[in-house]
Amino acid sequence: MFALLIKPAAMHSKKHRRVIAGLKASGAQQLMSHEISDLRSELVALIAKHEPITLVACGGDGTVNLALNAAIDLPVTFAVLPMGTGNDFARHIGVQKLEKALETLNSNEVLNVDIGRIELADGTVHYYGAVASCGFDAQVNERANKLKGPNGTAKYLWSVFGELKDLHPLTLDINYNNRSESGQYSLIAIGNTSSYGGGMCITPAADMADGLFTCSIVKSVKRRTLVRVLPKVFSGNHIFHPAVAVDETSAISISGQEYPIYADGERIGTGPAVFTCLPARLQLKVPINI
Repeated sequence: MFALLIKPAAMHSKKHRRVIAGLKASGAQQLMSHEISDLRSELVALIAKHEPITLVACGGDGTVNLALNAAIDLPVTFAVLPMGTGNDFARHIGVQKLEKALETLNSNEVLNVDIGRIELADGTVHYYGAVASCGFDAQVNERANKLKGPNGTAKYLWSVFGELKDLHPLTLDINYNNRSESGQYSLIAIGNTSSYGGGMCITPAADMADGLFTCSIVKSVKRRTLVRVLPKVFSGNHIFHPAVAVDETSAISISGQEYPIYADGERIGTGPAVFTCLPARLQLKVPINI
């Protein structure tokens, strides 16, 4: 059966309400909890009665993140209905259009995909599906989450220009692929998928089924350089700038000064932290031609 985790704001759309009503009429059950521990308890009880379960994240990347953290290691299949603002996780698997997502939901095509694990210094663990980041883009997310106004990419870009006046690098120590480096960095993005911010291809070569992260590591750059390079993120061509290093790794440790961490558009906590790719950890419904 389908278990629906619905972003409350998704119900503001007449189209979304119609889709949800149709699924419920066919036997889908709406999950009522929106806290990780409560949602997990609700899922455990539902699985005991109705296994197998397809957990459907009806929202954006934040809803996917909540579903993932609540259901980690539970015997469920995941699916996504893009009813959020950015929908980058859905975009990566080719279901950013609701009609395509519904078609995929009713198919039997399942792919075992990777997820990211973040462990903070205090031992707290959090999981993510798309992109984790620190530095300038995390500060942009902090501003975007407080902003009332445009949604998706427009909100992200508005926040970018709001943060430019406070641009400052982070002094960090990075360890990955058996090597260490230290210095000043404008941002570091650790991608399980290719984009964030509503289609900004920060890690364009990321593959969620290869057992590796794709990391974009940006050395400290001046404000005018950031403004010039930013538009290239939409095509992924920013990776050719000399200040940007791209690498693949199964794990990366980032320490040094404290820094906010965002993943799937959600604030996770404060670094230092260790990011680890967990291969083939999630059963995900995908289009046949992914």
